[in-house]
Amino acid sequence: MQALTTTFFSIMMLAICLVPLSAEIAPKAAPTISGGDSGIRAERVESASIAAEGASRVSDLSISVNGLTLTLSWLEVPGAAAYKVFSSASPESGFSEDISGSFAGTTWSTTVTNPRRFYYVTSVTSGVPAGFVFVPGGTFTMGDTIDDEVGDDGELPVHSVTLDPFYIGKYEVTQAEYSQYAQPGSNWTSSYGLGDNYPAYFVSWYASLKYCNLRSLAEGLTPVYSISGSTNPANWGTVPTSYNATWNAAICNWNATGYRLPTEAEWEYAARGAVDPPDYLYSGSGDISAVAWHGGNNSPYGSKPVGTKSPNELGTYDMSGNLEEWCWDWYDWNYYSSSPQNNPTGPASGSNRVKRGGYWGVNASGCRVANRYSAYPYHGYGGYGFRVCRAVP
Repeated sequence: MQALTTTFFSIMMLAICLVPLSAEIAPKAAPTISGGDSGIRAERVESASIAAEGASRVSDLSISVNGLTLTLSWLEVPGAAAYKVFSSASPESGFSEDISGSFAGTTWSTTVTNPRRFYYVTSVTSGVPAGFVFVPGGTFTMGDTIDDEVGDDGELPVHSVTLDPFYIGKYEVTQAEYSQYAQPGSNWTSSYGLGDNYPAYFVSWYASLKYCNLRSLAEGLTPVYSISGSTNPANWGTVPTSYNATWNAAICNWNATGYRLPTEAEWEYAARGAVDPPDYLYSGSGDISAVAWHGGNNSPYGSKPVGTKSPNELGTYDMSGNLEEWCWDWYDWNYYSSSPQNNPTGPASGSNRVKRGGYWGVNASGCRVANRYSAYPYHGYGGYGFRVCRAVP
């Protein structure tokens, strides 16, 4: 269970109360921030303290309302790995995590849908598994958001997606990590990149499921995937090298604590740094050479050690370039037209599984955060790899 250190907008919790302009303001109310012609204003008011002993607090809170957009800002809390926002229409009824907004460092913005709401922030200071980053729950815009005439119709329509928080690996799974539990479909070679810190390639989608469960069992975690009713890969048989209906019917337990592939939506959200602005073309930058190994800057030929380019806003590396990364979802060109808004997990069936991010041999357009690839689930190639996720307890 992750440890949450509650942080406050003052020594006591300072809530942001959104009230209609026509509402009566208490004589001792703190300064308000108006939403202009929106009919809303944010009022900072004190409520009963809910601080836990030893809690850190957010200082110098800044509140702004622009039309229907509410933005909370605070100073960085030393040692904080991430932040969570909680809100309530009535403090007496309790608070719940608010995943309606988007984080950008130490700011959080949301569209106001309730004329009266209270907020507080917690910092996540421990509990993030080694080698992972915490991805806060939130809402983002998915698809080809930049009209550069490079994307295709499979990246449209642009649509809003809301996700629960999760953990994602900082790096693609390395050869050292993969070889602890499995061997690639073909031997790794110096031509494609060879070494402990190089990413694991020649890994099919089927093989990635086996790796996830083997690693989960070895670390005492609850395995995520079940095939033919079993979560133990020893009962699954040999990893298929052609279509296999039994493996295609694998079931994902989204609440399990073990390792898994990200969904396509989780992958794009993390690649975008869990923020909408800045709307970078690649993961972490508009300059592809700063963040990606791709066909235009990759010499000598092949993959490169993980983490040798700059990270994105979350602190993940190589989400553009190096290797294409498997996602859980079946691929459907038209899926964005019918995708649910909340925690989409892809179509119920298909022939190919989604890959994302581009690899060392493709041009820059193939490494865009919106670009979608797919491949047969039994296919492993020198440009295919993966990174793992875990659920937040």
